Amino acid sequence: MSEAYETILYEVDDPVAIITLNRTARMNAWNLTMARELQDAVQRAGDDRRVVGVIITGAGRAFCSGGDMKDLTLDDLKMKPTPQTNGEAARSESGGGEAAGSLAYFMNLPKPVVAAINGPAVGMGAVLALWTDLRFMAEEAMLSMAFSQRGTVAEGGSSCLLTRLAGASVAIDLLISSRRVSAEEALRLGLVNGVAPSADLVRVARDYIGELARTCSPTSIATMKRQVYADLSDNLGASVKAARKLLAEAVEGPDIKEGWRSFLEKRPARYVRLGST
Repeated sequence: MSEAYETILYEVDDPVAIITLNRTARMNAWNLTMARELQDAVQRAGDDRRVVGVIITGAGRAFCSGGDMKDLTLDDLKMKPTPQTNGEAARSESGGGEAAGSLAYFMNLPKPVVAAINGPAVGMGAVLALWTDLRFMAEEAMLSMAFSQRGTVAEGGSSCLLTRLAGASVAIDLLISSRRVSAEEALRLGLVNGVAPSADLVRVARDYIGELARTCSPTSIATMKRQVYADLSDNLGASVKAARKLLAEAVEGPDIKEGWRSFLEKRPARYVRLGST
């Protein structure tokens, strides 16, 4: 049965909850409503005993094309942490509703969250995928951090997540170049766990969770997930906080404004180079 949301679809089919980003006219671009609804759906899945694991995918031809620059404003990027009652250091940054804030509530969920990256995952879309526990990618899909082309910073803890997954050199390359990464390269770099034809992608993710449901202890899964993230948490929490501060500073500078305008005006950005002479 599907629950009613404005920007996502939510359906439970034991043992899987499938959350589908559903703004196809905007290639599933991220906005504040989607941020709130996604957190609500993930937490709902966590409370549902039928659900062993959660799949996040996109409707249409995109996974998530990034922050919706026609819907968000620069002020939306001046992120403030959302108060939490449950507080392990890194996972207290659950940021629900923030434009590109922490998605650490994925890590706090005692069930695996799997991204089925069916199409382009750009900017905030790539960040969203990085925060999930496992990632499967369609052969035709691609991801791009995109932030340097918009005059912004490594948002949402992506500098830490990329470094942990693929190493500092790869993280710097992908962040500063904003280049497109194919599914084949993403697999080679360790950014995704598997690649599948587009038509089979969600089934592959479902089969993975189905096998967990048949053979593995849910309590063991929850404990092991908590163990893995315990060592990651301090640096990741600091990364999210630092990214918030740097992004707030960037919003006051000229480059992000130029990046924003150039995107909306469909023209190359004109950035000022660095140096005193």
